[in-house]
Amino acid sequence: MREINGIPSVVEGTAYWAHILVPNTRFEPQKFELNLAVSDEVFQLFSDAGYYGCHAAGTKDFSPDAVVVFQKFAHSKDGTPNPSPRLVNSDNEDIDVALGNGSRVKVQWSHREYPMRGSGNMVLRAEPVAVQVVNLVEYGETSNGSATTLEF
Repeated sequence: MREINGIPSVVEGTAYWAHILVPNTRFEPQKFELNLAVSDEVFQLFSDAGYYGCHAAGTKDFSPDAVVVFQKFAHSKDGTPNPSPRLVNSDNEDIDVALGNGSRVKVQWSHREYPMRGSGNMVLRAEPVAVQVVNLVEYGETSNGSATTLEF
C-alpha cells in the first residue's frame, strides 16, 4: 500500500460527524469533513508527522479512541466549488447516503500543506479523497441499528 509521510494512504476507523457529499455549513469556511476514531498506532503516525486535527484518546466526548480529523475546503481561494470526496460501497460503486455516527469506514486521503494565516507557519492537513463504507450506520439510526425512540 502507498504511504504518505510514512502513513498508509488508506486508514480504517469509526466515523463521527461525517460531511462527505455535502459540506458542513455550520462553520466558516465550509468543509467536507470526517472525524475518524482510529487505533493508537495510526493516531501516533499522524500526530508525529504534525498533521492538524489529531486528538488523543479520551479527549473527544463522542469516542474513547484517538481521533484524526480529515477535512477538505468546500471552496478554493477564488470561491470556486471543490468537488466532494467520493463515497463508495465495498464494491467501489458510488453511493449517496448520509453516514451516521458509528459507521465503519476506510478513508483514502491526500496531503495538503498551506501557510497559516498571520503566522507564517505551515499547516499540514489530511484531506479526504474517498471514503469506503465497511459497515453503514445510516444517519438517524443508533449504532445498534434501531431508530431513535421519541419520548414525547
